[in-house]
Amino acid sequence: MTKRSLRTHLLLLYVLLALLSGIIVPMISMHITLAEFRGYLRERKKYDIDELADALVSLYQEENGWDERRVRDVLRQASRIPMMALALYDVDGRRIFPSRGGPAHMKTPNETSTRRPSGNEALHNWFNKIPLKSDGQSIGTLIVTLPPMPGKVELMFVKRLGLYAVVGAILMVVLACALGFIVAGGLSRPVLRAADRARRISRGEYDTTSESEKPSGIREMDALSESVEELGHALDGQEKLRQRLMVDIAHELRTPLTVIKSQLEALADGVWDASPERLELCVKEIDRLSELIAEVERLSNLEGEFLSLHMEPRDLGAFLAGILDSFEQLFARSGVTLTRKLPERERITVGIDAGRFRHVIENLLSNALHYTEAGGNVEVRLGFADGNARIEIEDSGMGIGPSDLPHVFERFYRSDASRTRGTGGRGVGLAIARAAVEAHGGVISVKSTPGKGSLFTITLPPE
Repeated sequence: MTKRSLRTHLLLLYVLLALLSGIIVPMISMHITLAEFRGYLRERKKYDIDELADALVSLYQEENGWDERRVRDVLRQASRIPMMALALYDVDGRRIFPSRGGPAHMKTPNETSTRRPSGNEALHNWFNKIPLKSDGQSIGTLIVTLPPMPGKVELMFVKRLGLYAVVGAILMVVLACALGFIVAGGLSRPVLRAADRARRISRGEYDTTSESEKPSGIREMDALSESVEELGHALDGQEKLRQRLMVDIAHELRTPLTVIKSQLEALADGVWDASPERLELCVKEIDRLSELIAEVERLSNLEGEFLSLHMEPRDLGAFLAGILDSFEQLFARSGVTLTRKLPERERITVGIDAGRFRHVIENLLSNALHYTEAGGNVEVRLGFADGNARIEIEDSGMGIGPSDLPHVFERFYRSDASRTRGTGGRGVGLAIARAAVEAHGGVISVKSTPGKGSLFTITLPPE
């Protein structure tokens, strides 16, 4: 099946609408108008003939017979009606009007008839024979001769309407093609650009910041183009994140493996003795690898479809207080103040998996402590907001840069470009925290200002 372009479809639609509005609709309207016009003429002539017959009967009654002079005056006046010829015969069939032309007598003047002659006669006249009666007695016959319907004037009128309809249809088709070409181009160009952009995205050409396209002015078309562009930028970001992820994973694995390899090679070559200290260093590096693998497994389980949570109602205030008590000494040794604002009388109860949710809070507190210098402050708040439980952990640390903020919950993402162990962890903790909170039906978010600190917010639905 041959596929037509959007422009061709729109052009055909415009032409079809032009033909419909320029020919079919006018022809139907003209046919209805002519039919109504003919009906009006027939009714009007019937009314005129009936009035003329009544006038003749009244004249006969006034004169007690036919006064030819007055009859001629009445009928001559009536004969001026367009497309009407008149003749009057008395009861004996003698012609009274007109005095000349036509048969002088009628054979059957007392019969009423209306007929349309056949043959060539039908091309000229309609005959209407009307009996005239006074007090139930026949006094004569009025014959009305009408031209056929439609007449020459009507036929000329119809031809002119038909000509105008044809000319109008041609002009409308030409105009529709011109407008259709312009409108179809305006509609098809954004679609073609979006399709071309999608093809380039499929080839891996995500970033096209150097290209600039003018808006089409059509909201839906611009929305389509913008959506494709946003898709390209999102995929470009994901591709860069994937590349960075691979570098991070390689870095995380390379460092402990390099240490273990160098230690074992030195032991094998006899450079070092197999002392407990050397072996302990190898074991620590192996533990480091094991912890990394365990964290990846934990994240995969939290993000998997078959995660099972052991949910039970818990008083969040008491739950957080227990965790904060265990961190008091750690914060005190680091010189960081840990403050809490927990409701004393109000119980905020939610359903949580205590083990998994404790890991989330501990991770956030550890990050806050790690990135807050001595003399700083970390505050934990608990309350209600829009019917949901809200936990806020705010620190006065170094903060997170605007370019890093959208990615802090990505796995293996660390804001420090150097990836050094001294300033950052493995980049998995916040990803695990987000997965755990979402598994509880909640939301975790972050706001941060570089140099002033960060605010992590967890929102949980009530039990």
